[in-house]
Amino acid sequence: MIGLADCNNFFVSCERSIDPSLDGVAMVVLSNNDGCVVARSNESKKMGVKMGQPAFEIRDLIYSGKIVAYSGNHRLYREKSLKVHDIFRRFVPFTIDYSVDESFLDMSGIPDAMITEIGNAICEACWKEERIPVTLGFASTKTLAKIAAETGKKRGEKVVTGAEGDRLEALLDTLGIGELWGVGRRLSKRLYAKGVFTIGDLYRKPLVWVRSEMGVHGERSWRELHGESCIELDYVSRKMQDSISETRTFPEDIDDFDYLRARIAIYCAHVSRRLRAMDGVCGELKVFLRTNRFHTERGYQAPEATVVFTDPIDDAAELTSAAVKCLENIFTPGVRYKRAGVVLSRIVPCGSVSISLFDDVEKADARIKKSRNLMKTIDGLNFGNYNHVVKLASQLTAGQSGHNDGYSSSFGAPLPDSGVRSSG
Repeated sequence: MIGLADCNNFFVSCERSIDPSLDGVAMVVLSNNDGCVVARSNESKKMGVKMGQPAFEIRDLIYSGKIVAYSGNHRLYREKSLKVHDIFRRFVPFTIDYSVDESFLDMSGIPDAMITEIGNAICEACWKEERIPVTLGFASTKTLAKIAAETGKKRGEKVVTGAEGDRLEALLDTLGIGELWGVGRRLSKRLYAKGVFTIGDLYRKPLVWVRSEMGVHGERSWRELHGESCIELDYVSRKMQDSISETRTFPEDIDDFDYLRARIAIYCAHVSRRLRAMDGVCGELKVFLRTNRFHTERGYQAPEATVVFTDPIDDAAELTSAAVKCLENIFTPGVRYKRAGVVLSRIVPCGSVSISLFDDVEKADARIKKSRNLMKTIDGLNFGNYNHVVKLASQLTAGQSGHNDGYSSSFGAPLPDSGVRSSG
């Protein structure tokens, strides 16, 4: 048996975990710059709020207080994700962390009679320790486990075991083809034209038809629906990421270099903090700018610059210095930019980095120790503060000392109270 543990309305649940007064309140979490809805509570779903819906379309609901809107606090969500996934690993032999809020559970060697009991124990632990509600689906394949978990969420059940035979086929007939794992909007439309409207329709198609119309990925889904496990996933259950980034879309097109420099410095401070939190160092930094795609009369520009470090680093000041030099190389006066970002890659554990052959060992060790102690102190002072206490001078823009720290454009920014809250 394979299990899928799925955290319910994860971003919303994270906000509620630190503020129980939000329980039962219609709420949404918004994307970068509060542009659109990326998470909804069950209450807001019942009000008709759609995933990905632009925030301006529900502006009246937010201002009237009928819906509570939060700017995304992705540092909180990542911390909660790591803790919840650690709980999953306590109960099963092996896990595959599929996403920030989902994990496949390998139940090999566990008697079927104990699966429901273990599922309930996982749900109870996640709620008691982190106040995160979880739904678990168990079946013979990953695809069927996802279907079981989704069915459980709709029915309000915590643990669901996959149906078989006629019961499975009847269930699949109630699910649109777009609800099948791996089937997107384009493929759904193509399948509609072929008379495939539900997952049950696909389930009854001959394998030869599926192979010719949907290729190897469609064949794997078909086989999984018929109980043959054939979708392999990489083991990604680790705190160390291959790359981390921070990007923002600006409320308006920007041609002010000082503003962009401050933005890039803020992004560097944020990603370097995340880098140190995972005890890593990066060997490469990229800075990019993007103009507005919708202002076609100006043409579209997407310059970017990359720097490779001889010795991987995690120091915010060094990363910011390198990023500002990259910005200087790609910034063109007079061009108005809509988006900017910083990407750190080639990330490795800090303990795995060796000193260069030509470095003085004692001096290099002292330099690294001094930098780490400084960063540790700054991280400690900033811990738990949404608006950081200690900043680099390069993070400030003349005449705009606060400048909202790059987290959100504060939906409805011209108004004193935008109606959108921030956690932290």
